[in-house]
Amino acid sequence: MAEQELAAAAPVMAGLDSDRLHWTLRRLHSLTGIVPIGFFLFFHLFENSYVTKGGDVWWKETEFTRTLPFQVAIEALMLWIPILYHAIYGLIITATADPNVAAYTYARNYQYTLQRITGVFAFLFIGYHVLSTRAWFYFTGVETTFATMHATMLNPVLLTVYIVGTLSCVYHLANGIFTFCITWGLAVGPKAQTLVNYACIALFVVLAIVSVDILISFRA
Repeated sequence: MAEQELAAAAPVMAGLDSDRLHWTLRRLHSLTGIVPIGFFLFFHLFENSYVTKGGDVWWKETEFTRTLPFQVAIEALMLWIPILYHAIYGLIITATADPNVAAYTYARNYQYTLQRITGVFAFLFIGYHVLSTRAWFYFTGVETTFATMHATMLNPVLLTVYIVGTLSCVYHLANGIFTFCITWGLAVGPKAQTLVNYACIALFVVLAIVSVDILISFRA
């Protein structure tokens, strides 16, 4: 009898362990989207916003991030590894999700679907951006100067890629802040969640305007 009970309990315990692992991975996925990835995106936009004052000012103000000691190790630990984890687990969530936006046309369903779509776009764009800037520097020793970015933004195809990719990143972050607040119990109840959602939509609009302004300024 005891053996039968243990045999019956084993699948239940396995299911509990699986649920616990999924719970942990989901929260780690949510956390890495804010710390460090979200923080870096805010900093990256702030740093690049100096281009609105001219290429020389931008080059001077971005010197700090180009001359960090142990730069490769810092970038790997603080950016590449968290981004890879966040992207890979996010793709798993996207692949296993069962979207119901067609059946339930609620705003939150559209936002959820757009979160998955922009996550894929953002991942592809970040890969391209890193390979054509930081990775290119590590492989060749050639810096990404204002002249490089200027020529890139004058190309209409690449400008479109940057606009779509950047907007995907800032939407994914802004909406991710909303889901982070729900996941971690910072926005409890319909009213609080609605207010946070409106705030995050407003944040996306601001970041979108700033992002496009930065990209256009590289054309000047």
